[in-house]
Amino acid sequence: MKNITLNIKNKIYTNVFIPKKKKIQKWIKKILNKKFEITICIVDIQKIQEINFMYRKKYQPTNILSFLYQKKYKNHFLLGELVICEQIITDEAYLQKKSIEAHWAHIIIHGTLHLIGYHHKNKKQNNIMQKIEINIMKQLGYNNPYKN
Repeated sequence: MKNITLNIKNKIYTNVFIPKKKKIQKWIKKILNKKFEITICIVDIQKIQEINFMYRKKYQPTNILSFLYQKKYKNHFLLGELVICEQIITDEAYLQKKSIEAHWAHIIIHGTLHLIGYHHKNKKQNNIMQKIEINIMKQLGYNNPYKN
């Protein structure tokens, strides 16, 4: 059963594009095949920079950070949290000439893949992860996120 529970925490409280919960669940269901819970926290540039420094010792903003929790409860499994910077997603979409929705889909897919163990620390891992992302994006009707 692909029952994805999403907890979305919007910490920016501005009138910006954030995909609907059902749309995000559809994207994540292309990756996960079990009953999982994921928290998505939407933050501003300053907050993501602080978190990036705290956990990765990189004092710069980023579009997404993934935190694996793997906590089991009675009838579900809390997989982890995706911390996303809406402003960076929007800016990147504009600069890369992509739709904001397509870029959100790509970033959420990318972060979810990190939660299940995929990484891009070397060229081989990067190629594997990109192929999966491209395939999922294609299944969802979006273009290759790595081509402008």
